[in-house]
Amino acid sequence: MLGSLSIPAATAGFAESAGPAAAAQELAAQAAALPSGRTTYRTITDYNDEMLALSTQHPGLVKHITLPHKTRQGREVYGIEVTHDVDASDGKPVLFMMGMHHGNEWPSGEHTLEFAYDLINNDGKDPQITRLLDQARVIFVPVVNVDGFMLNRRTSCGVSPTCASSAGVDINRNYPFGWGSNAGSNATTRGPGPGSEPEIQNVMDLTSANQVTVLITNHTSGHTLLRPPLEKRAGDAPDEAAYAALTDAMAAKNGYTGMKSGFDYETTGETPDWSYYATRGLGFTFEIMKTQSTNNTYPEVIEDYLGTGRYEGKSNREAFMVALEYAADPAGHSVITGQGPKDAVLTITKDFDLWTAPIKQAGSVIDPPIAVPTHLESRLITPTNGKFTWHVNPSVRPAPAYTETGVVATGPGQFLKESWTLTCARPTGEVLETVHVTVDRGEKVDVRLQECKTRFNGNGPKN
Repeated sequence: MLGSLSIPAATAGFAESAGPAAAAQELAAQAAALPSGRTTYRTITDYNDEMLALSTQHPGLVKHITLPHKTRQGREVYGIEVTHDVDASDGKPVLFMMGMHHGNEWPSGEHTLEFAYDLINNDGKDPQITRLLDQARVIFVPVVNVDGFMLNRRTSCGVSPTCASSAGVDINRNYPFGWGSNAGSNATTRGPGPGSEPEIQNVMDLTSANQVTVLITNHTSGHTLLRPPLEKRAGDAPDEAAYAALTDAMAAKNGYTGMKSGFDYETTGETPDWSYYATRGLGFTFEIMKTQSTNNTYPEVIEDYLGTGRYEGKSNREAFMVALEYAADPAGHSVITGQGPKDAVLTITKDFDLWTAPIKQAGSVIDPPIAVPTHLESRLITPTNGKFTWHVNPSVRPAPAYTETGVVATGPGQFLKESWTLTCARPTGEVLETVHVTVDRGEKVDVRLQECKTRFNGNGPKN
């Protein structure tokens, strides 16, 4: 039931001194413990201190990160990366997990950080986790909306210097893709413009700069596991078959109801739709627990994570493990292999427009959609032997339903046959070769970069 969680046995000394009944109680308590041992909700200081401590205690496994944009109230947003040889430029695929877009949804941050503890504590002990940390990188941001969490409210501070509630932004309605339809929001809570808020700029920057093959944004509540589309009129995602299969596999582990998000309730401007249509990595919303209130609910946090008590046999931890397995599996993304000169800087980029929805304004006025320029860019340093394996999202992009002319449902199997632009450069930034790589889901493409090798070693013409 508990899978590969590391559960220490009671010591002989305890058993001898306290007797069999007390020893049994101790074992039961250990079996019900979260990976961190927490029994109460964290404060922002707890989150920040624990992430820093994890990076200090596990320097080759955990890296502390500061996200690029401070909140409207000037607070830093922190996260950690977890993988073997964490500081290396290794080309691994990425699972990106986050919590608390909504600052009053406390369990979402707890499950996010507990899964990080789970991986860290069991590395080298659990064969599955040890293997997956060889194969993939996991990025954790437990508290996306720090201002909202500090105030225990759903929205961020928005543009108000006083953080007035009337000026708050629901940052999970502020992502550019499909923004402005006001489904599930209004002209205030959606934010003043598509992608205007620093909190979601942090998420977009992390996603755009890493090859995030699976994204999980944790929320509360309702025990649903949601995938695109957010609006019914947008139609099924082009990758609906893959999306549905992974949804079902995760829901089989945690007992949640897997469904298309728009059939729960309709919204726009949320994380998974933006991330999928920008990168083709599969994005999901986990609605954790059945209880919305954060008062006296920590036992439910524990039970939902471990699959105990009222959720006996249905563990969110195990659903997260399914997501990590998929994130690491090359069949679910693409691979670029090749050989270049030692210490060359490889960069892949894509540029395209995503579109908002037709924008609803006051007085039944509908403004035309706005184009949102989207730039994806990831880097890899070639190793000593020059041979590289780079796990990436497909260059072939899902055809979006939100377009320049309005909302036009595309449906399964509809893709734009685009390419990655791959450059090979010196560490100084001088580009020595540029190639275009077209690669689809489950495909591997080999790139030789012979011109770059020749010029990098000083044997070819210099521009």
